[in-house]
Amino acid sequence: MKRFVSVLLALGLGLVQSGGGSAQAAPEGPPPAPGPLDHTQQLGGWTVADTGGRPGDDSDRDVRLERAVEGVELVLHRVDHDGVGLWMKFSRCEGLNLSSGFSLDGDMPAHLAQTRAEIHDAFKDFAKGCPPKAGEEAALMDGFDAADRLLETWVHDRPFTYPPDPPDSSVH
Repeated sequence: MKRFVSVLLALGLGLVQSGGGSAQAAPEGPPPAPGPLDHTQQLGGWTVADTGGRPGDDSDRDVRLERAVEGVELVLHRVDHDGVGLWMKFSRCEGLNLSSGFSLDGDMPAHLAQTRAEIHDAFKDFAKGCPPKAGEEAALMDGFDAADRLLETWVHDRPFTYPPDPPDSSVH
C-alpha cells in the first residue's frame, strides 16, 4: 500500500511539476511565513528543505531534496519515513520528464544506495530517447551523498506524524 501511495503522490508531483493536472488559482498574496518546524539548507549545490509541517500534523509537510544543473533538474520528495517520489526533467530534450515513486528498505546507508540506484536507472531510461552529455549524471549527483544524509537525519529526527482520522459518522 505504501508503494501505491508513493507512486500516486509522485505521479501527482509530476503533473504539478510539468504543468498538468487540474488548474488551480495560485494563492493571492505573499507565501506563508515559515512555521516553527520549517528549515531549508543549501549543501553542496543541493537544496534540502523540510517545510509545511505542524506539531502533530504533517499533512502539508514537504520534505525535499533538489538540484538543477545545465539541462537537468531533480527533485526527491519524502512522503513518509520510507516513501520517496522522484521527479526529473531533461529540458534540452523537449522537456522530457519522469515521475516515479519507491519505498526505501533497510537503514540510512541502504537508503542512500537505493536512491542513487533509482536516479541512475532514471538516467538510463532517459538515455533511450535523450542521450546524456558526458559527465552529466556525475555533475548532477555531485554532493548528493551529504545532502541525502542530511535529509535522512531530518526525517529520522522528526518522523512524519498525522492527526487521527475523524470517527466515521456512518457507523451507528
